[in-house]
Amino acid sequence: MTTGAADSRAYEQLAGRIRGRILAGEIAAGARLPSELALAREAAVSRSTVREALRVLEETGFVERPSPRILVARRPAGDEPALREATRVLRHSNVTFDDLHEALLALDPALTRLATERADGAEIERLERHLEAQEKVLGEPETWSRLDDEFHVTIAEMSRNAPLFLARRPVSALLLPTMWRFVRDERMTRAAFTFHERIVEQMRGRDPEAAAFMTRKHIDDFRRAWEHAGLDVHQSIGEVE
Repeated sequence: MTTGAADSRAYEQLAGRIRGRILAGEIAAGARLPSELALAREAAVSRSTVREALRVLEETGFVERPSPRILVARRPAGDEPALREATRVLRHSNVTFDDLHEALLALDPALTRLATERADGAEIERLERHLEAQEKVLGEPETWSRLDDEFHVTIAEMSRNAPLFLARRPVSALLLPTMWRFVRDERMTRAAFTFHERIVEQMRGRDPEAAAFMTRKHIDDFRRAWEHAGLDVHQSIGEVE
């Protein structure tokens, strides 16, 4: 086969052109990118070349997916290179659901415990407002999954522990696409939302151990739902359909 070098140059060149348009402001941060077909026609390349270019841009933080079928432009902050690299490595490491479950058990209860000890009243109120937003979109799994991710990242920030928070962020980058593919109905969103309510209740009551315990139950319930759906915990999360 002789396609490798030429194909590589094509998608890298296309990624570079789109990146340049984003950096120049020609494509504004937050603007939706054209469809794969439109980009392919514009650049006179195949759709597979476009997909590879978009994959590179997503891995390097220049585009993101607010939903599985929508890509929007973004301009990475100057302090994000290490996060992007960690995320890229994880995405190419054949991470299984079991790996993800273990990472969440190691990180999230500890982050919730610290957040319960350190968050002020305004931050607890912020979580309560976030619960209100979640409740309004329980019937919209894609939107709810994004809010679910925000909820846990917000708690991580409240921990005021930079190393743990930085360790959690690339895990989040893997978790959200998995949620988009796996969480498909209100029964699942409502079950998770109930755990969110209980976590915030324990945080409001300033009980770090109870909040951490509820977080562990939430993570384990996610695993049970995965298994109940007939999915293999040793399956790569990139293989979930």
